[in-house]
Amino acid sequence: MELSRRGFLLLSAGTGFTLGFGALPAQGMPSPGFGPWIRIAPDGVVTALSNISDIGQGTHTGLAQAVAEELAVPFASVRVEMAPVEKAFFNQGNKKYAVYSSIGLRTNLRPLRMAAAGARQMLAEAAAIRFGVPVDQVVMHEGTASHAPTRRSLPYSALLADAVKLTPPTEPKLTPRTEWKVLGQSLPRLDIPAKVDGSTVYGLDVNLPGMLTAVVTHAPTFGGVLLSVDEAPALVVRGVRKVLRLPGALAVVGDGYWPAAKGLAALSPEWGPGPNAAIDSETLSRQLRDAAMAGQGYSFPVTEMQGTNITATAQALAGAAHVVDTLYEVPFLAHATMEPMHCTIQLRPAAAEIWLSTQTQSDTQAALARLLGLEPEQVIVNGMPAGGGFGRRLEHDFVLQAGHLAKALAADGITAPVKMIWPRETDMRSGYFRPAVAARVRLALGADGMPMGLRCDNANPSLLQHTGLIFAVGRSAGDWTVGMGVVRQSYVIPALHLTWTRVDPGVPVGFWRSVGSSQNCMFMETTIDQAARHLGADPVAYRRRLLVGKDRALTFMNRLTEAAGWGRPLPAGHALGFAMGEANNSISGHVVELSIPEPGKFRLHRIWVGIDPGVVANPQAVEAQVMGGTIFGLSAALTGEITLKDGMVEQSNFDTYPLVALAQVPPMEVLVIGNNTAAGGVGEEGVPSIAPAIANALFALTGTPITRLPLTRAGWAMV
Repeated sequence: MELSRRGFLLLSAGTGFTLGFGALPAQGMPSPGFGPWIRIAPDGVVTALSNISDIGQGTHTGLAQAVAEELAVPFASVRVEMAPVEKAFFNQGNKKYAVYSSIGLRTNLRPLRMAAAGARQMLAEAAAIRFGVPVDQVVMHEGTASHAPTRRSLPYSALLADAVKLTPPTEPKLTPRTEWKVLGQSLPRLDIPAKVDGSTVYGLDVNLPGMLTAVVTHAPTFGGVLLSVDEAPALVVRGVRKVLRLPGALAVVGDGYWPAAKGLAALSPEWGPGPNAAIDSETLSRQLRDAAMAGQGYSFPVTEMQGTNITATAQALAGAAHVVDTLYEVPFLAHATMEPMHCTIQLRPAAAEIWLSTQTQSDTQAALARLLGLEPEQVIVNGMPAGGGFGRRLEHDFVLQAGHLAKALAADGITAPVKMIWPRETDMRSGYFRPAVAARVRLALGADGMPMGLRCDNANPSLLQHTGLIFAVGRSAGDWTVGMGVVRQSYVIPALHLTWTRVDPGVPVGFWRSVGSSQNCMFMETTIDQAARHLGADPVAYRRRLLVGKDRALTFMNRLTEAAGWGRPLPAGHALGFAMGEANNSISGHVVELSIPEPGKFRLHRIWVGIDPGVVANPQAVEAQVMGGTIFGLSAALTGEITLKDGMVEQSNFDTYPLVALAQVPPMEVLVIGNNTAAGGVGEEGVPSIAPAIANALFALTGTPITRLPLTRAGWAMV
């Protein structure tokens, strides 16, 4: 749906007016075009549309604040709804209807601000014509246009019909930061009341008339196949309708979850092992470490990795006064969303409709359409609020399974809607984990102790080769995610060389919150602390030398470390650890204070977490995001790992894959710094630097670097 500039304001199906800038532009693109992103109803209610799924991040509240600010309407009058899954509402940067890489405010904030500001200007012009006064004498406030000298005023609803006839402004004037009254304030999030009182309908809560429920289990090994199953024990369970064989899986369909789950539990399927049954974590660890040490993988050229200079890096390593040379290793990680994967599907003649919690409506729509032999437009996608995403809902493997299931039911004459649910155990063992990685990191230091070159030899399975996420650009021969958190950092390192060796045990891997930065921040920041120790320098003072001329990063580090009292006298046996990272136009970092009460055990006394996300739409929402990210990263750092034995995942639920409980979290202080430039990411930024901050504090106390996660694998436990 593309609108002409003249069509900036359009009557919208008798419910009000649709106005605003259209296709959300690519990042950095100056001209957004026009289209229907904001509606004003006759009763004054303003509805903004968004293509950013609600996965708990609070983006919709920030967008509502932006619309209220620029349109000059009460915040309480603004609603945010999910836009239809149509190409007119795709993000023009990634050509998708999807949310990942913390793109929510980065891609939606400015276009919605411009849409609202343009609408305000046109409504003001309509009021000026009606009042017979210059437009600069019209004041727009709380949804009303007023002319003080004549004491006249009109609500926006009375001006819409006139405004629609006007020419939209070429470049709407945005409200300066110094005049913000709504945007930038810690207003209550719009989504929280319904989530607290339980009225939010998540994807798993969808309930349709006549709906059936299917509960699924998978082959215990990746690539395993079903050899045989006696269906009788399930079919005698009251409420069970069918037992279905699916590719690599078995489903029991019933009148509800419990009959289907009981039926599934009654079965004793025999599975064939498949091609990956021999893999175990010890073998994989050895393969990854050997490949990283060999360093014979794909060398990324400068066209793919900014800062690459293979020759200069080799010369730096050959001529270095000292090389910090470390072999790191991190494990597979599960996303462990509170809401397991699910999809409700109903097939209709030449159409299908699905209800689900997803991060990628457009790729899901296209993939399901291919499976069902439909056009994407024939698949209606209802994206529901999600109980956690963390990258797992970028995949649509579970949706395709629901499609297979619906087709099988339809072949038996069953056309009722069916909700397919993965129990926690199925979900935890289904794959698309954060890749296990081994990396040899070599930092060449000159005689002055400063970096001359950095080489990183990575070995891991490629998430780009496993993911169902479709990219608009061609793929590299290498997995470029291994460079995330290494390239485009502010540290002055003259030369860089990254390699990647594919070691693939057949376990599906995918995007995990903060992706490559989740491990590379650990590799980089602990390497820098080792370099500082070699020089006998304070690690923060050493970083200041690496950030000369990088004012934003330097300011961020100084403010965060000042907030934590870096350099103050500490109790005996205590140490501080620092780490930071950059991604998604944001800078974030952590300082931790810990002590070691007994060998192999540490006590975390306090965490300071900071972020500079550029524009801060809602400070309290930002605080919540980085606190949540910190705890998410802390769980991974302490105990998070998916292990394999005889080709099977050993973890199945939160008893074997524990998450940090609130009672375990020490006091946490959050520093939110806005620099009022472009909006950066917030959702992923709290994750990567908590692990290296802890590792660096332990290193400060023991002199032994941490080279393996989780910390339990390095011999450490938090008490």
